[in-house]
Amino acid sequence: MEEHTILTMKNIVKQYIVGGEVSTVLRGIDLTVQEGEFLAVLGPSGSGKSTLMNIIGCLDVPTSGEYILDGRQIGSQDEATLAKIRNQEIGFIFQSFFLMQRQTALQNVKLPLIYGNVPEREQNERAAEMLRRVGLQDKMDYYPNQLSGGQQQRVAIARALCNNPAILLADEPTGALDQKTGRQVMELFHAINDEGRTIIMITHDANIASHAKRIVRILDGNIGEGGTEDA
Repeated sequence: MEEHTILTMKNIVKQYIVGGEVSTVLRGIDLTVQEGEFLAVLGPSGSGKSTLMNIIGCLDVPTSGEYILDGRQIGSQDEATLAKIRNQEIGFIFQSFFLMQRQTALQNVKLPLIYGNVPEREQNERAAEMLRRVGLQDKMDYYPNQLSGGQQQRVAIARALCNNPAILLADEPTGALDQKTGRQVMELFHAINDEGRTIIMITHDANIASHAKRIVRILDGNIGEGGTEDA
């Protein structure tokens, strides 16, 4: 099967003005991701990995360089288009789950569909299907405080999947979980990736990164390849 490049970054630089001085966080990042990859971006705190994640997720834009996502130049898109891309083409999974505490699991999973103006009946059907997909068909009416950490992360994964995004972007997805639960979440990631979904995972943990099929390491705003065997 012919490979399809879903993401290309060329010489991405990100700078901030801090106290009147220029701080360079990303220093000419080059990165290519093929459709269906399971990629880990591995780096310590302060390496630039969170800034890179924000740019990949269209939450921020680079100071300079070229970012092409599924054939589109992201730097030339307006905010409304970027918001639509974030809603429909990228599924976000965060360390702290970011679930709405006063809403049930089903209601939490529906949120991106609500923002995407999907008809209510379809919202319910798709959200329920995604909760079944992550093994929570019996927890749809539970609130986050009635769920374990692993179950809450599964709700977050279901929410990320419900719009059938091109990319799952996971930021330290096991950071708030114990080791056993973290392994279960990684098993779910493997199953999702085996179905052809592209996963980009940001982590400081080499053991978690080793679950990916490819690792790139980021340090001081520079990136380099690193195989899973030496993670």
